[in-house]
Amino acid sequence: MFKKSKPKVEPPPTAPSLDEMLADIESFEIPQPTGGNASSNTALEHALLTEPENLTLETWWQVFDEYDQKVKKLALMEGTLEAKKENLLTCKDKLEKNAKSLRKGIQKQQTLIKEVVDC
Repeated sequence: MFKKSKPKVEPPPTAPSLDEMLADIESFEIPQPTGGNASSNTALEHALLTEPENLTLETWWQVFDEYDQKVKKLALMEGTLEAKKENLLTCKDKLEKNAKSLRKGIQKQQTLIKEVVDC
């Protein structure tokens, strides 16, 4: 009733030769990002400090804006750290208070146990 037919699939492609792979490697390039590079920022900052008269006004303002953003980020981080420090000090005070009350409770239980044992 039904006949099995062979699937009509093309053969897989052949692997590239060594010469083709080497040619592809030679033509392969990775583009480097131009902006936001830390080494270029460092170089710009160094140039700003050593030879500010040779920089263009646009470059000078770019370095200034980046520095200003870093200062703002640092100030925000400092405020966050101060808040966390205050929170930790509050937690430390609560822990010391709880530890003191636990010590008093343990001493009270020990004196009650001694009274019962001595009777």
